[in-house]
Amino acid sequence: MRYVSQVSEYWPLDRLATVSIASLSAPSTPTAPLSPRLQASYHDLAPAPDAADLLAASSSSPRKGRILLLGTGPGNPLLLTRVAHLLLTTADPSSPFFVDLFLSDKLVPPQILALIPPERRAGVVIARKYPGNAEAAQEELMALAIEGAKRGKTVMRLKQGDPYLYGRGGEEVLRFRAVAGVESVVVPGLSSSLAGPLLAGIPVTQRGVAESVVVCTGVGRGGRDVPLAPYERAKTLCVLMGVARLSSLVQSLMHHPTTPYPPYLPIALVERASSPDQRVVASTIDRLAQVLEQLPPHRPPGMIVVGWAVMCLDGEGDMTILDDPEDDGREARDRARVDRWAGEIGYKVREGLSEGWMSLVSGLEAEGEQVSS
Repeated sequence: MRYVSQVSEYWPLDRLATVSIASLSAPSTPTAPLSPRLQASYHDLAPAPDAADLLAASSSSPRKGRILLLGTGPGNPLLLTRVAHLLLTTADPSSPFFVDLFLSDKLVPPQILALIPPERRAGVVIARKYPGNAEAAQEELMALAIEGAKRGKTVMRLKQGDPYLYGRGGEEVLRFRAVAGVESVVVPGLSSSLAGPLLAGIPVTQRGVAESVVVCTGVGRGGRDVPLAPYERAKTLCVLMGVARLSSLVQSLMHHPTTPYPPYLPIALVERASSPDQRVVASTIDRLAQVLEQLPPHRPPGMIVVGWAVMCLDGEGDMTILDDPEDDGREARDRARVDRWAGEIGYKVREGLSEGWMSLVSGLEAEGEQVSS
C-alpha cells in the first residue's frame, strides 16, 4: 500500500475514498472524461485493460511500429511544444501524429492527459511508480512499449519535463533499439529545471549575478546521496527531486567538504511550477526547512534553487553581486542585502502564477484557443 501512501500527497480525501483493492492490482488508466480545464485535477484509479486489449487490432499489422519519447514540459499545457500537442490531440488514424498507446509516467499531470481525445483514453496507461516499485513500474511500461512496437503500433512514452533530463530516456532508447529493433523518436520538452525558476521570477543566469548554472538531482540510483557541486558565488544550483531530503540537503550544502555554502545564501522551493497553484517559498539555506514547517504542506512536484539569482529580481533588484569586492567586509554586506530582501520574517511566499501569465491564459480562452481540451 505504499502507492496509496505516496499519492495521498497528491489527491484530496474524496478521491482517496474511491480507491479499492481491485484498482490497485494493475497499472492505472484515467477514466474519461479527464478535467478539461487548466486548474489542478487528479488521476482516477481504474483497473487497467488487459495489455492484449490495449494492443489489439492485429498482431501482424503491415505498419512498422514506432516508439516516441515525449517531453511534456513542466505541466501547463500552454508550454507544450507544437509537435507534442499534435501527438496528444490527433484522433485521425491516418495522420502521422496518431498514437495507438500512451504510456505515461506518474508525474505527468492530468491536464496534459486531458488533451488526449476521449475516444483514445482507453489506450492510456499510467505508471505506478512509488518508493520500492519504481523499477518494476519502469520495466512494465517498457515491456508494453516493446510489445506495441512489435505489433506495428505507434507507442508514446510521456515524461514530465524533458526525456533526457532525469527522465531515464537514454535507458529506454537503448532498450527499444536492442529488444524491439526500433530507433526511438525523442521529442524534447521544456524542463522544469529552467522553466520553474523562470516562472518563479528567478533568472538562473544573469549578468552581474550568476554566470553559470548547475542542474543536479537530489537522489541518486538506489536512493544514494549525490555529491553536490561546491559553492561558487557566480553559480546557480538547481536541484530536482530533492525536496524530500531538504533537511539533509541543506546540511550538505553548508558543510560541503571543499567550499561550503554560506548559511545566509538565498534558496527557493518552487512547487508545481507552471500550474495555477504554483507556490514559491524563498528564504536562506539555514532557515528554509524551519520556514516550511510553519506553512501548509508541500505541493509536489517541487525543485530547489540555490544562489544569489534567487533574490536578484525582487523589488528594485540587485545586479551588483559579482561587483562586490572580496574583502573582509563582504560577508557583512551580503548579510545586509539578504536581510533587506527577506524582510523581518525572514522569508517570502508567492502563491500562483503571475497576473501577466494568468491574463495570457484568459486571453487565449477568450479567443477560443484550445489550451487544455
